[in-house]
Amino acid sequence: MQASRPILTLAIPTYNRMGQLAELLTVLKEQAAIHPEVEILVSDNASADETTAIVQRFIDEDMQIDYHRHAVNIGADANFVSCFHRARGKYFWICGDDDIIVPGALDTLVWHLQQEEFDLVYLTSYGFRTDYVAERQADPFGRRSHIIRSELHYSKAVNIMFTFISGMVVNKDRLLEIPHEDPSAFIGSTLVQLSWTLPLLLRHRRSLILWDRLVAARQGNTGGYAIGEVFGDSLFTVIQRCLKERPDLAATILNFSLRRWFPSILYDVRLDPKQTLSIGSAQSGLQRTYGNNVRYWLFTYPVLKLPLPLAGIWLRIGAVVSKLIYLVVVPGFWRKEVRF
Repeated sequence: MQASRPILTLAIPTYNRMGQLAELLTVLKEQAAIHPEVEILVSDNASADETTAIVQRFIDEDMQIDYHRHAVNIGADANFVSCFHRARGKYFWICGDDDIIVPGALDTLVWHLQQEEFDLVYLTSYGFRTDYVAERQADPFGRRSHIIRSELHYSKAVNIMFTFISGMVVNKDRLLEIPHEDPSAFIGSTLVQLSWTLPLLLRHRRSLILWDRLVAARQGNTGGYAIGEVFGDSLFTVIQRCLKERPDLAATILNFSLRRWFPSILYDVRLDPKQTLSIGSAQSGLQRTYGNNVRYWLFTYPVLKLPLPLAGIWLRIGAVVSKLIYLVVVPGFWRKEVRF
């Protein structure tokens, strides 16, 4: 039997990915069996495949799943918001239906949630393409957990990964106590998840980073969208909207994106013509939004415009520079376990 009030809701919004959803639920099944205090919620966006039958199979095998199917496809953002409103847990965690929560992850996360209260928990991840076990990566510094009180320190450590839905756990109870816009107000931004993470950063008390790489993020599987629009105009607008009282926090997230994240993503897209991400309007969109930031011209623009071999060299140089900056601005980031 599931606890009357779960400590955590793990929500899985899904659409037409029955095979990948089945892989995720298979890995979760044993973990969930020993954690009845975790609510598993699957929100099906009117899939046209056999998603319903897949979920029912797991329910018939005694896996406790709260399955909800929308009558029509309401869009990804609205499905995420539906998950948020349906969640009964104190903490709320969305996992992409194509990602994997590795064995032991729930043990680690629930143990920490039972020890003390956090506003946010960031679970680090690693990328995989075919076999999440064989491609498993460990943290290069052997870190375990960092408990951080400073919201500026936390934003420097997490930076653009606030946007990664499978890596962020939020204290829903705490969110409902502080000023925030209803997540439905962000439908259409393609970054609706920031509506429940950034208000908690703004009113931050204490948060956690788990460095064990507990999430395996499937690579090359994202639906096509315009990088310049989503991570240019929309990212900038949503961050400024949610963090208008703290421009230093907004700048921290955006500046890291320009130094390290955008160059890496754009280089991968240029390198692999089979990538589903659209690079068509990336340059104009990013330049329109970040053209007055010198980091765009130093780190991002050359990776967009240089011949591919030179772009790769520029990317590696930029990665080294970014790592050196990270060493300076994030205190003690290499330590195994710390409390700041």
